[in-house]
Amino acid sequence: MAFTDNIKLDSWWKAVFYLGVAGIACSFLYHPEFIEQKHLFGLGLGLVIIGIAYWIAEKDQSAIKPPNAYTGPAAFMTWKVIKHTPVSIILLLIGLGLFGLFGVLIVKNLI
Repeated sequence: MAFTDNIKLDSWWKAVFYLGVAGIACSFLYHPEFIEQKHLFGLGLGLVIIGIAYWIAEKDQSAIKPPNAYTGPAAFMTWKVIKHTPVSIILLLIGLGLFGLFGVLIVKNLI
């Protein structure tokens, strides 16, 4: 249980990343007859790349709150924002392309 204690799912893209890792692992460990392993691997890889792109884009933004009679003394405040760089945009487009392509192939094989 020590491994699951370190997993933090505080953002949606972290859940997408871990879902992609699980999809890749399932493509290697299980051999279902109704789905192609290479399609499941591609879908998982697309999800992992989307998660990595958002992980790269997450930045901390900080500001000093001035003192105020209503809100109290001055404070240093930090919050997280998503600011995409050209690298993260390219990774995001690749991940979305892989996810879309292999998602369509999985649905096509199931029909």
